[in-house]
Amino acid sequence: MLHSILGIHFKFLSLFFCIINLHFCDRDQANKSKVDSLLQQADQSLENNYLLSLQYAKKASIIAEKTADSRRKAETYYYIAYCLNMLEEYEKSYPYIEKGLNENASKRYKPLKARLLALKGFHYSRLHLYKQQAKQHQKVIDLTLSRKDPESAMTAALSLAALGISYTIINDYPPAHYYSGLAIQHAETVPDSIYNRLKKIYKVKANLFYYKAMIYIEQFKPNEAFPFIQLAYEQALIDNRQHTLFLELYADYYMQTGNTEKALEYYLLALADKQKRTSNRSTSADLYLKISKSYSKLQQHDNEEKYLKLSASERLIDENNNRKRVQAVLDNIEKQELIIKNRDELLNILLAIAFFATLLLLLWKYRKYKLKKKKLLSAKEIEIAQNKQLIETLELKVNESFSDLIALAKKNSPTFWARFQEVHPKFLKRMLCIDANFKSSELILCAYIYLGFSTKEIADYTFKATKTIENNRYNLRKKLRLSPEEDFILWLRNHVDDNPPTEG
Repeated sequence: MLHSILGIHFKFLSLFFCIINLHFCDRDQANKSKVDSLLQQADQSLENNYLLSLQYAKKASIIAEKTADSRRKAETYYYIAYCLNMLEEYEKSYPYIEKGLNENASKRYKPLKARLLALKGFHYSRLHLYKQQAKQHQKVIDLTLSRKDPESAMTAALSLAALGISYTIINDYPPAHYYSGLAIQHAETVPDSIYNRLKKIYKVKANLFYYKAMIYIEQFKPNEAFPFIQLAYEQALIDNRQHTLFLELYADYYMQTGNTEKALEYYLLALADKQKRTSNRSTSADLYLKISKSYSKLQQHDNEEKYLKLSASERLIDENNNRKRVQAVLDNIEKQELIIKNRDELLNILLAIAFFATLLLLLWKYRKYKLKKKKLLSAKEIEIAQNKQLIETLELKVNESFSDLIALAKKNSPTFWARFQEVHPKFLKRMLCIDANFKSSELILCAYIYLGFSTKEIADYTFKATKTIENNRYNLRKKLRLSPEEDFILWLRNHVDDNPPTEG
């Protein structure tokens, strides 16, 4: 009788636990469906509204973290980091990249890991840490280049193009064209019928054509750039991308072909397109500078000065923001090092305990422990060497910036003045404090003099007569009321480097 009663109770308990289990399974599946739906909305909102996309991704993250689904959690972290990068919230995006990479799904599934590493590379590029950027993109290529799925193909193509751009920055154009061409070739292995059904994060063909055209523009080869500019703009229309970059690229083409009025028209269109997108937080310093130069060529000096001042103002914002962002990245690296250090210390404590316990239990394990400790110390030495190399790389960045600037000056590059302001951020503001009516041509000549170039060198590099440069220097000295005994270079460096700007 008792046995029969116990049997009935056991059946009821089994039925009860089955019902509870089904309930939790249904709820878990419902949460996964919500995450997928929110991620789809986040993807669809990209380009048009990054803030809205970020909201969807964060909602998805909250729900995903209630589940045991590592892949969905990593996907939500990816979209959050992606949106934060596009909103220029780099110090906030970095932890999400690390969280995504630390998920087990990222360690098992190569395409997911590759996307997060590509995002890390993008993160470094926006902070002008180009060596770190190239390192990340090489990892992405190693993970995805041999895969056949279209998502991996587009991820690999974008990283190949990014490597090409890293060579463009140092004016090494043959490998830049090689990687850029390889990126386009790799992307074209994905048929349009499949490409058009991909998520927005994979629709990067417009970027690939844009990068190829940019390399030609940097080489002052507008005719070679033009077909890729057209392809980039047409693809941007198909993919419903923002037009700002592509309109600016058209303007660069017209500027290099001598059609300044057409260039100005496209620069202004690019500016208008950028300003109507409220979620675009990047400044327009470079665009304002190009518009100022266009007005200068058209002899419209009021507009030239207006946009030059706008450019200078936004350049200051860029410099302040970039300084904070670089510091935030370095802080994140230090935090990672501290975590590793604490982990190593804890590991050493545990190993010590294990060592003494092993001595008490089995003496023969002592030798095995010593070998393990040696490997750990070797790993730590490698890690210290890598950290030292990173610090040396950051220190070299300043020297590389100066070398790049001298090279741009000697080539009379149109990007020289913008780059000069990046390397010497106090120069423009302090010169305008001395005289707010300086023309851009006068400021650029002052920049050449500040760098120590002689009159003949300036004439050679800017393709002007030595007499013209001498006259320009004389007019500048007269404008600045310099006596004949005063050294122009020393005067500039004393006033720019030592004297704080005063309000006019």
